[in-house]
Amino acid sequence: MMNNDELIPQYSTITFTDVWDNVDDFKADLAESPFNGCISSSDPDNVSILFYLLYARYGNNPIANHDITQWKFKIFGVMFQYGPTWEKRLDIQAKLRGLTDDDILKGSKAIYNHAFNPSTVPSTGSLDELNYINDQSTSNYKKSKMDAYMQLWELLRTDITENFLNQFRKCFKIFVSAEKPMLFVSENSEEEE
Repeated sequence: MMNNDELIPQYSTITFTDVWDNVDDFKADLAESPFNGCISSSDPDNVSILFYLLYARYGNNPIANHDITQWKFKIFGVMFQYGPTWEKRLDIQAKLRGLTDDDILKGSKAIYNHAFNPSTVPSTGSLDELNYINDQSTSNYKKSKMDAYMQLWELLRTDITENFLNQFRKCFKIFVSAEKPMLFVSENSEEEE
């Protein structure tokens, strides 16, 4: 009788979980690499979050290298290249999700200053503000709730992490069948013996 392990496809390279089956090993290898610190391991611990995301997405996928060290550097290279932007986008998204109704209803403010006798001579090509003003008018704008929610809706993203994880796809083999032939024993062949 065959056990289930014999039915698992066999690949010519090891899988992600064969290289890293826990977050501590992942962090240790990252710490020893020149890519250490490319994403934050403090609060929030994005290195741990990334490991578990990679584990969930690519855990049983065979790696696209026979040289494990080179493959690790490919993973860390993707982290270095795309990780800081991913972290910043996560931070911005968290701030957007944390906005109150009062925050999103605020509009822009326009300030108009006019100086008859400025204390400094302004240049016609300068974008600097004058230090002395005689007159000031302001315009404050407030958004309607519908406009504010619509603007917030357009800014919120759910695909930030998805796009980042897709960058790691090139580090893994993509195919639908085993690389090594699998032999199956049919029920009929056992009866013949």
